[in-house]
Amino acid sequence: MSEASENYGKGHFLIANPVLPDPNFSRTVVLLCNHDSQGSFGLVINRSAPFSAKEVFEGMGISDPQSGKIYIGGPVSPQQMFYLCRSKKPLPELDAICDGVYLGMNWELLDNLILRIENPEKNIRLYMGYSGWGAGQLAGEMTRLSWLTCEAQSEFVFQENEESVWASVVKSMGKDYEYLIKAPVNPQWN
Repeated sequence: MSEASENYGKGHFLIANPVLPDPNFSRTVVLLCNHDSQGSFGLVINRSAPFSAKEVFEGMGISDPQSGKIYIGGPVSPQQMFYLCRSKKPLPELDAICDGVYLGMNWELLDNLILRIENPEKNIRLYMGYSGWGAGQLAGEMTRLSWLTCEAQSEFVFQENEESVWASVVKSMGKDYEYLIKAPVNPQWN
C-alpha cells in the first residue's frame, strides 16, 4: 500500500498522524464509508467501547451477534449504531465499502445476516457513533497532514487485537512510515 493523500474516498483508511491533536482520533484508523462533495463519513475501527453488546441490547429485542464487543465508531451521534460485515459472498442488501466488507444500519437484517455469515462472532462488528466531516473539512485536515491514507483491507478492519491495528496499518504502508510507530502520543513528551 502507498500513501494516497490526493486520492482517498470510500474504501480507504484514514490513519491518524501521531501529531493529530484531537484525542478522539489519537492512534486511530478510520474506514471511510462515504466521501463526496457533501462531506465524509467513516467508522473508527480500532477503539472498543467500555461496555458490552449485552448491556446495549438488553431490552431492545435484538440478538447479541458476537462475543460482546462494541466499538466506538466516532464522536458523532454516539447513540446511533452501525455494523460492518465481512463476507466472501456478496451481500447486496448492504453497502459494499471495500473488498469483502459491507456496512449496515438496518437492524432487522442483522438476525438474518448472523445466520448467513460464516463465523459471525469474528465477521460482524458493531459500532456506536461515527466519524463525520462536513463539505471540505476533511480536505482541510489532509492539507494539515492530520491523516495518512491507503486502501482499506478487511484483515485490518477485523483484526482481533484492535490495539495493534494502527501500528499494523502504518507498517503496511512501507518502511518510510515505520518511524511514526515510535512517535510519542503527546509530542511534548519528546
